[in-house]
Amino acid sequence: MSSENNNRQIVKSIGILMGALLLSRLLGFVREWTVAHQMGSNATTDAYYAAFMLPDFLTYMVAGGSLEIFFIPVFSKYIAEKKEEEAWHIFSTVLTFMIVLLVPLLTIAEYFAPQIVRIIAPGFNPAGQAEVVFLTRLMLPGQFFFCLGVVMIAVQNARARFLIPALAGVLYNLGIILGGWLLSPRIGITGFAIGLVVGLFFGYFVLQFSGAWRIGARFRPSFDFGHPGFRLFIKLAIPVMLALSTVAMDEWLLRYFASFLAAASITWLVFAKVLMRVPLAVVGQAVGTGSYPYLAKMHAEGQFSEFNRTLNHGTRGLILLLVPISTLAIALHEPVVYFVFSHTKMNASDIQATAGCLMFFCIGMFAWGLQNLLSRGFYAIQDTYTPAIVGTGMTILSLPLYWLLSRYWQHDGLASASSICVIAYTIVIFFLLARRTKNADASGVIRFFAKVVSVCVVAGWACQRWAQWLQARMAWQNSIGALELIVAGSVFGLFLMVLFAKVLHIEEFDGYCRKFLPWFRERTQPSLG
Repeated sequence: MSSENNNRQIVKSIGILMGALLLSRLLGFVREWTVAHQMGSNATTDAYYAAFMLPDFLTYMVAGGSLEIFFIPVFSKYIAEKKEEEAWHIFSTVLTFMIVLLVPLLTIAEYFAPQIVRIIAPGFNPAGQAEVVFLTRLMLPGQFFFCLGVVMIAVQNARARFLIPALAGVLYNLGIILGGWLLSPRIGITGFAIGLVVGLFFGYFVLQFSGAWRIGARFRPSFDFGHPGFRLFIKLAIPVMLALSTVAMDEWLLRYFASFLAAASITWLVFAKVLMRVPLAVVGQAVGTGSYPYLAKMHAEGQFSEFNRTLNHGTRGLILLLVPISTLAIALHEPVVYFVFSHTKMNASDIQATAGCLMFFCIGMFAWGLQNLLSRGFYAIQDTYTPAIVGTGMTILSLPLYWLLSRYWQHDGLASASSICVIAYTIVIFFLLARRTKNADASGVIRFFAKVVSVCVVAGWACQRWAQWLQARMAWQNSIGALELIVAGSVFGLFLMVLFAKVLHIEEFDGYCRKFLPWFRERTQPSLG
């Protein structure tokens, strides 16, 4: 397959994913907004978010954070070798293994939840810990549906079917939203936990079963755990399952250290990170997920030069999108949070605290997007050890940083530690992957990044000064005023970014514009006629 055809298929896949992920992330924002609207930000909401720690940890240990990453190279290998029946046999073996593993693990977790919660969320008082335990036990069964669904998502992604898998998050978020609106007036925060389990059942199990069946998935219980394909799957998965991933551990460390801080600190961090993730997930996750099956296929077929070209293209695209978005979010962090949360039970101090966290989280936004793609680059070449080792080392080294910054800057310090660590992790895996794949254009990617950052720093500073000037002259601490400020600041900031990019002759910027404008004209011309 030619480079042009590969890129066309990847762009098409990314387009589908971006649409579905945009809907999912908007609903994810509505999900957290519903919590703020119905419950506010307090010790109860802290307990709710702390209750995610054990289920998420269990899922990470079983699925390595994202099981499809390990399944797709194995499944693609057998499909590329024209061994489709054997590929479906491996699918059945993996699914059987997951069932056998999950049932006892979930049972043990339910029984020992009080003891585990005392370890992972020690900052709560006895009443708070009791609430965390209750909510944890309520949420745990949903992980059974989630983990099985991830296997079915993996097999659909391996066949380049992205729409139904991307809709899993939509139904998941809808479940929580409806649970909150319909049940929380009667049973409080418990309504959200019930909605979570319902959302996981329909989004990750029922819907994904339907999607896998549509592509011809064949499942028969199989205990053939000695099969070479299954052994390869385990070989790829175990390093990540046992490693302390920077990405996964960041969530736990934030909530662990925030449990010692003022009430609502966990909630402020969660709300801020959800806002940061809206553009991040739509762009970063779409590029990483959409590119990954093709990267795995290129490696399996020995197309190493095409592999590097595709990876570099995706990296440049992420930089060009995420660095300007994060710059605008930093410059306009206060109006963004006021726009989102001004009509909830959060008070002015809650909104200010969330805005501060958002600003520090956004510093690392580009790194969160890039690490998603770069990690998949390693997984596509069937190297799960390098990200696992680097992630574990970075996590251990970061512990004093989280402790120190949380002690002196409280929740803002934790958000800062999160960004510092993910940036460091992304830099290390970028250079290691470039060396491993003999990527001759890695230096070109670095130069491109430096140019984009230079443009955005200057434009962001000017945008922030402009926003401060407007803040002194308009009533902006409400939804309408905040939206007007966001629009005015964003238009001004984007104008400066385009102007400075032209001045610095960023060729890649012109290249992306040349690709976009004909596409735009082609789709708008019929309507003009």
